[in-house]
Amino acid sequence: MSSIDRDRFLEEGYLVVKNAVPPDKLEQVRTAYETLVDRQREIWSAERGPDDPPGGHWEAGRQPRLSLSTPPLVHQIDTETAPAVEVWLEENIRGVSAALLDEPTAAVTQMMMMCSPVRDYGTAHNQGWHRDVYPPFSAPIQAYTESIAESGPRYMQWNVPLYDDDVLWVMPGSHRRLNTAEEKRHQRDRPEEPMPGAVQTRLKGGDGVCYITPILHWGSRYDAKIRRTLHGGFSLSTQQHHLAYAELLTAGTRQAF
Repeated sequence: MSSIDRDRFLEEGYLVVKNAVPPDKLEQVRTAYETLVDRQREIWSAERGPDDPPGGHWEAGRQPRLSLSTPPLVHQIDTETAPAVEVWLEENIRGVSAALLDEPTAAVTQMMMMCSPVRDYGTAHNQGWHRDVYPPFSAPIQAYTESIAESGPRYMQWNVPLYDDDVLWVMPGSHRRLNTAEEKRHQRDRPEEPMPGAVQTRLKGGDGVCYITPILHWGSRYDAKIRRTLHGGFSLSTQQHHLAYAELLTAGTRQAF
């Protein structure tokens, strides 16, 4: 496992991990996910409405996403696509997550992939600067940030690009506090521009960035440059939860967990 700095992660709210996907496995993970992309495209095409393009959501979506954690793709995990699940258990992903959460049985809770759209959308149709707190505005963010500062996170999220990716920007330390007055103005007036003090994560294929979800961040663009970025998370969990996921996702395949 890569040497990690948990104190820095807790202070800044994010951490870049080199070779999250081992270099000698990167190509097989790409191949497995591309097989799943092809299968999902067929499903979206079959599900399209009368006014949708032939490819359905694949052609209409600004950021098509695959989810291995829910139907229909959860039923598409087989010997050919097993590396798409196994990658989440690599030492530099699950092992790092367990160390950062300080929980040996930390369990994967989401396994998704963000894909590039079929045409350029640029920055005109993205979310702008935001925090991943759901449902939005459900409770005071201050209590959440104070809990993280006192006890550490209970959940952490990953972006692991299979190809070079510099889309994500983060505001270091913002997971521990409310927005500043300047940040509020920026969100209101310039939501689709880099924010002063923010960091652009420039990742090579196979590298990863993990982050604490209430960190202020921005997916800077949606364009047609190929993007196959794994997106998911780990949480404090029981061993039973972990084993339940293993049973669900490996039924009929070689053991992936």
